[in-house]
Amino acid sequence: MVHLVLLPALFFGMGYVIRKSHEDLFVEHARTFARVLADEFEVGVALDSQARTEDLLDLAIIHGESRYAELYEQGRSILSQLGSPDIKTPRRTDLGFAQGGDDIYFVVLPIVHGGRSAELRLGFDEQPTQERIQLALNRMLALLAGYLVVAIGIAILLSYRLSHPIHRLQAVSRAIASGDYARALNVSTGIRELHELAADLEGMRHELVGVNHRLEAKIKEKEISEIRREELQKQLRHRQRLETVGTLAGGIAHEINNVLVPIILFTDTALRDLSASSTSRADLERVLAAARRAKDVVKKILTFSRELDDAKLELIDLRAVVTEGLNLFSALAPPSIEIRTEICEDIPLVRADATLALHLVINLCTNAYQAMEGAEGVLTIGLRHEENADAGLVAQPRVEFWVRDTGHGMDSRTVERIFEPFFTTRSVGQGTGLGLSVVHGIVESFGASIAVDTKIGGGATFRIFFPAVTRVGMVGDAVAPVA
Repeated sequence: MVHLVLLPALFFGMGYVIRKSHEDLFVEHARTFARVLADEFEVGVALDSQARTEDLLDLAIIHGESRYAELYEQGRSILSQLGSPDIKTPRRTDLGFAQGGDDIYFVVLPIVHGGRSAELRLGFDEQPTQERIQLALNRMLALLAGYLVVAIGIAILLSYRLSHPIHRLQAVSRAIASGDYARALNVSTGIRELHELAADLEGMRHELVGVNHRLEAKIKEKEISEIRREELQKQLRHRQRLETVGTLAGGIAHEINNVLVPIILFTDTALRDLSASSTSRADLERVLAAARRAKDVVKKILTFSRELDDAKLELIDLRAVVTEGLNLFSALAPPSIEIRTEICEDIPLVRADATLALHLVINLCTNAYQAMEGAEGVLTIGLRHEENADAGLVAQPRVEFWVRDTGHGMDSRTVERIFEPFFTTRSVGQGTGLGLSVVHGIVESFGASIAVDTKIGGGATFRIFFPAVTRVGMVGDAVAPVA
């Protein structure tokens, strides 16, 4: 970089000196020659002879490097025939080299001889001097270019000797940083500082390898802890939201139930008092049917909110519950739905309420059927035992029950709200939005957990994980029958 800045400055500086010296020599030569020739006219007899005058003018062309020579006296002009014919109009003496832009340097000198006055007009050719200047510049440029090439070659050689061990050191360092701790920082170089640096870095590598392993273990442990903490916080927020909505829904349900009880009683009493032919009987029957449907909705709300606390948990066989639920659901399922089962043998008992467990199976199957919206599809019900499932913090055996459909699936926003009461993706009047919220309430009352796997266009799978009861804990317990 220093040479790239210094050499152009040197070239232009030396070029200015060369150009100036050649121009000064040219101007000095032209003026001296013109002065000598003028003295010859003044002290000699050439002015009295035209032939002698022409000879002197030709001499200026031949030996003086002139392109124009003229003697002008009182309107009479004598020109050298050897001059350039394209130069027509002379001018006054030029003050500097290359003045006028015609490559001619003019010198005009007065001549006085024997009472006679004349002017000597000479035009010297500047082209040879410019060519010599250009030749000198070209030679100097070639010399500087050769010097630059040699300097660059030396710089490349020195930089290679310096950078090669550095690149080697850098490559080994990057390999170690990427996890290749077996690479040694041994660099062979004649540069003492780099050799000492490599030795120091090798010592640091030995010290940092152990520290790196410990840090990786701590970071991995921290990442696992963060993931578990985020999952627990998410579950806590979801539980709190459901509890809040459940409390509100329970209070509203009780109030509605208090209103529905007299409506049902008085309507039923009015129906008994009316005759079979009464015109109001059909209207009262519709009122009674609507009130009973409302009572069923209230019952579902109470099941979601509070009534699950009264569930009687016993040891039950989920295989029997699932089989009973399939028998009930098969009678309701349309022929477009193909029902498949993946129920394993040797399923351990779980602690649950048999009636609510059956209700759970029916609700999940109904939800899967509704997700397929009456189209052809496959509904799969599965049951299996996991010996060493990772249930959050510790590994414990559990029983997994799942219901899979081939419906349109759900996006992430829908999955976040599917267990909220009254949330539904169906049209108005086609669903109450309580089915999955009741499922969630039943699962929570069993001490189980529920998860959803779904994607748009890929169906959905609802998985319920029951803690399995070991054989030791089963001694003395009775298996509850399926309702």
